Amino acid sequence: MIPYYWGLADVHAACFHGVLIVITGLVVTALLLGLSIVLRIEQWLYATTLFLLLPCVGLSVMLPFLLSAQTTPFLQGICLLPLLLFPLSLPIRTLQRDWSATARELGADRQARLRLFWWPLLKNSACASLFLSIFFSIVQ
Repeated sequence: MIPYYWGLADVHAACFHGVLIVITGLVVTALLLGLSIVLRIEQWLYATTLFLLLPCVGLSVMLPFLLSAQTTPFLQGICLLPLLLFPLSLPIRTLQRDWSATARELGADRQARLRLFWWPLLKNSACASLFLSIFFSIVQ
């Protein structure tokens, strides 16, 4: 949206690109979060996102000035992944590995584990990631 105010883009293109950034960022964040839980690399997720946070966000902000192509919003959404994964990696980092297995052994199916275990754990972090995604899509 900021390029719209500078006169570099029209309002429809800026809104469409903002929506594409949000959707790309959130979908790929959900996929990578699920993959990291399945592969049991939650401990590495925090360190990786912390290390890549500032360079990727800086690249995402500067990308429209460096590259003006049709794929720029998708690349910006992908560059925002460390920023969106960082709040989600904080509660997962403190999670005991046996909790999900214990819930499964106690008879909780996948939907019950999602509703009673994962959603309360990740609710605040998911809202923070959603807010950051919308904020940075407006800034860009």
